[in-house]
Amino acid sequence: MELTLIIKTVLSSLQDGSIPACIIGEIALNYYNVPRVVHDIEICVPKSLLREATSILCSTGRFRLVKKKEYDIYGEYKRGFPTLMTTDKDPLVVLFPDTYFFLCPVSHNIVSYEGIPHIVYSHEILDLVPTDEVQQLPMPYLAPFFVGLCRRFLESRDVMARIAAEQLVDGMRLDEEWAQINLSEASPEVRKLATMLISQRSSRDDEYFGSEELHAAAGFTKVVDLRLIPGSGYSQLQNPSMSSLDFNAV
Repeated sequence: MELTLIIKTVLSSLQDGSIPACIIGEIALNYYNVPRVVHDIEICVPKSLLREATSILCSTGRFRLVKKKEYDIYGEYKRGFPTLMTTDKDPLVVLFPDTYFFLCPVSHNIVSYEGIPHIVYSHEILDLVPTDEVQQLPMPYLAPFFVGLCRRFLESRDVMARIAAEQLVDGMRLDEEWAQINLSEASPEVRKLATMLISQRSSRDDEYFGSEELHAAAGFTKVVDLRLIPGSGYSQLQNPSMSSLDFNAV
């Protein structure tokens, strides 16, 4: 099955079983303008329903559990979690508990598109999913997604989580203003890490992208458009009266 069909099948099966689910990993990074190749489909569900979610997918006859024995440094964080293979073998589906990246309860951290007048999607996600299908994908809000990755690194020394957090800073052009508004309820350690990643962004830009003009010429999503990606948290910067505790804003 092609990637989008596998995702739809997984989400539909979980929905039929009344199990909330959120896409994480490489696809969620693509949604937030990070250029990552998708190796596996990573989905988080409530921790208490992880076993049931696995059982539901296997019962469809389209997935079967596999035991992956070898992991490289990039995939080590997936070790020990339910990994399912479709009849076409690739890509794999990996299920995570929502506690792993601190997205619990998962149902509270999924982007809502309701009432958003102007929507823009990154080139990265549109290279993967047709425009009219993006809203069918339950993506995490950027702020809790970013915080979860930072916490994962700080509490478990998960290097890949730190890399992903850094890539979100670069891909979404996150700055101190965004951090002050969206990370106000995060721990001091998370805010300190975020500040460091943001302060180092310009040096990474110079090394990998060059100037903003070259960045745009290379076909990357414009900074002004990044602010219109649903779930980004940028609308809070335009409306100071909006509560900084509300991760559910655009």
